[in-house]
Amino acid sequence: MTRLTLDGVTREFGPTTAVDDVSLSVADGEFFTLVGPSGCGKTTTLRLVAGFESPDAGDVRFGDDSMTGVPPERRDVGIVFQSYALFPHMSVAENVAYGLRFRDPPEGKSKDERVAELLDLVDMPEMGDRAPDQLSGGQQQRVALARALAPGPSVLLLDEPMSALDARLRERLRVQVKAIQSELDITTVYVTHDQEEALSVSDRVAVMNGGRVEQVGTPEDVYRAPESRFVAEFVGDNNVLDGVASPHETEGSSVAVDAGTFEAAESASGDVTVCVRPEALSFGSGENEIAVSVERAEFLGDTYKVHCDWNGTSLLAKAADAPDSGSATLSFPREAATIIRQ
Repeated sequence: MTRLTLDGVTREFGPTTAVDDVSLSVADGEFFTLVGPSGCGKTTTLRLVAGFESPDAGDVRFGDDSMTGVPPERRDVGIVFQSYALFPHMSVAENVAYGLRFRDPPEGKSKDERVAELLDLVDMPEMGDRAPDQLSGGQQQRVALARALAPGPSVLLLDEPMSALDARLRERLRVQVKAIQSELDITTVYVTHDQEEALSVSDRVAVMNGGRVEQVGTPEDVYRAPESRFVAEFVGDNNVLDGVASPHETEGSSVAVDAGTFEAAESASGDVTVCVRPEALSFGSGENEIAVSVERAEFLGDTYKVHCDWNGTSLLAKAADAPDSGSATLSFPREAATIIRQ
């Protein structure tokens, strides 16, 4: 299996730096996701790995081998594009077999055996004779995945492969893609702008912004312990406030923001950004009680998003039941306040 390394990689397009000194390491068999808003550099980073772009500085390595000057067809990668790029004049089986045009199937299999194996893997064993226009969007996505996997690549690259699908189908297919990746134990780099998708399928996540990597970590670390204000605001719903922290007389910190003061478990001093996830806020008494005004509640099926005002500062809470409009008390444990030092 291949370990993938990006070492100080930069890619410029005229005056625009699309990828700015990015260093990343992807372990053997890891499902690694690049996530960020449009224009953050994640797709360009993927294209640098694939060989469709060449870095202006830095190096891309597979294992110990530099990929400098190595064309895409010799990089031992499988690629699934956002558009799927299936050939309309070919059957499903012929599209999958097209992935074998540059190399023989792995493990000494014939092309027909490899195609049948992959169609079974993506749960389409009886659809080899169909044309692409006879398939649903989700089925086309799975054919594109099977085609990318046909040569037995050491690295699989997925460029927003589910962005054109509806939300329910995306949720179902991402579970299937993760299961296939785990079964094959293939090193995978996945690009998406969907934070929920990134958190749900990844072993580790790199959050990108403006061509740079803001944070790399497990989904739990990125969500629960953001290292920058951008990550705190981009990944999931969050209450992000600027304030001043001072050491508490016993332990932790006292944090003063425009709306008031509360306690945090983490010790800090000086200017900070502090964030509290909406699910950590509870209506009723407890630690860090604050008086708010309930403005409105959004029903989401399993929960309510409750918009509140705290002395002119907007707060978002999540609750199982919608509270009445008007005055209310919110509370949250000190451990729920994450401090980002400025």
